[in-house]
Amino acid sequence: MIDKSIFNINSIIIDTDFSTQEQVFSHLSKYFVKNSYCTNYEEIKVGFFEREKEGSTAFTDGIGIPHSKVNSIIQPGIYVIKNKNGINWDSLDGKETNFFIALAIPNLDSNTLHLKMLSSVARKLVDKEFKKNILNAKTKEEIFELLSLIEII
Repeated sequence: MIDKSIFNINSIIIDTDFSTQEQVFSHLSKYFVKNSYCTNYEEIKVGFFEREKEGSTAFTDGIGIPHSKVNSIIQPGIYVIKNKNGINWDSLDGKETNFFIALAIPNLDSNTLHLKMLSSVARKLVDKEFKKNILNAKTKEEIFELLSLIEII
């Protein structure tokens, strides 16, 4: 189960109306700074954009896992956005993305933690039943219940 300091019911927002990557990254960066996962808004935001330049973090079926790994991130965090509409995100299947599981990863010891967090979430998303349930979830509570079962291993 995911540690509550990394992910809790307040780590989820639904029915947002973002239309660009910029808006999503701005919102994510504000959340991670406001909740003391990160000390520098600009640095974490740039980190999200830099990671996208390496390759899209949007997978298939409207799900993306944007992540930032910079020095100003002082503790790992997960934040979920379920947007009303899809956003063009250069996904693997060419579809728009509207469900984001964002990761903030401290640069210190980042390789192990980064890979553990990312692979644990990605592994769970391969499960068709889990993916269907997460995409069909209508409330923060439903999303929290599903995602909190992910083990970071």
